[in-house]
Amino acid sequence: MPDVARVSRHLPWREVAKDVDSLRPMLLEQVRHEDLRGQRVLDVGTGDGRLAFVAASVGARVIGVDLDRVKLMHARAYAGIRDFRNTEFVLGDVEKTPYHEFSRDPIDAVISNLCMSPEIIWHSSRALRPGGTFIFAAHHGDHWKETRRGSRFAFYEDSMRDLLEENRFAIEFIGVDTTVAEFEDLREVELFLRDATVRRWVEDGRWQELTDAFTRGERHLTLSYLIVKARRTTAPYTVE
Repeated sequence: MPDVARVSRHLPWREVAKDVDSLRPMLLEQVRHEDLRGQRVLDVGTGDGRLAFVAASVGARVIGVDLDRVKLMHARAYAGIRDFRNTEFVLGDVEKTPYHEFSRDPIDAVISNLCMSPEIIWHSSRALRPGGTFIFAAHHGDHWKETRRGSRFAFYEDSMRDLLEENRFAIEFIGVDTTVAEFEDLREVELFLRDATVRRWVEDGRWQELTDAFTRGERHLTLSYLIVKARRTTAPYTVE
């Protein structure tokens, strides 16, 4: 596995809030440095299509897939306004549906922003042609670590390496982008997080863990992302 590229910063929470929903620079760099011109790219968990439009802007033919009809509607509207004719957005479950059902043409690359699971890795491996590219950002295992439960489907470097190798991928780049947001009190955390997140944390106990951390003087919250570029190897699958 290549050396892990690491970026880490400590910032006041209001500074973090300005770009908390932005695509991570490491992810953008990996997508833009891959020659995707004319390639068929599948954006899994596309949401409102932000990453799909990045790939389309460098010449890819992109299919964005998501289960959220409202977000897909927004993506289609934006594509129409900006005249992105090389994009389409379809409803689908990227954890359950074979990816060849989303595209008649062979898939050259799979991309994703914060939509990752072992099932997605499995489907991506079987959909990609040998030599095809897999570029994604996932939550790192340290994401929300102060809550002691972290984020669902977060991955540490070693666990992601094992998953990719088991599914015939060779890692070409792996990076961890970490921001520690600093607060004065829990009221600022409530302002920083969405209401739905706070309610969920109250219900599942994570808010109490965060409260205990603040009581100990640990008045911060970690946001951490794992960015990976891997390539589908030519090793064939064997019938089990």
